Amino acid sequence: MSTTVGVREFRQSLTAYIDQTEPVTITRHGEAVGLFIPVHRDREADVAAYREAARKANAMLDELGMTEDEFVEEFDARRRAEHEADQIA
Repeated sequence: MSTTVGVREFRQSLTAYIDQTEPVTITRHGEAVGLFIPVHRDREADVAAYREAARKANAMLDELGMTEDEFVEEFDARRRAEHEADQIA
């Protein structure tokens, strides 16, 4: 089922429409001019993906024999070196 609202009402209540799950038909002078379909992300899937990325990053650090702090220091040093090289060029 779809909700139908005018452009003005849609603008004024946008945050409410973002939070709902059903599509919204937007009208101007009684004619449909658009359709808004809220997209709800699967937060549990996002958290699981971040956990997996962290697990892989930790495994890579273990393989390299580095701590997070050592990695960050090396990353910063390389970034500074690249920035300095760009400034010279």
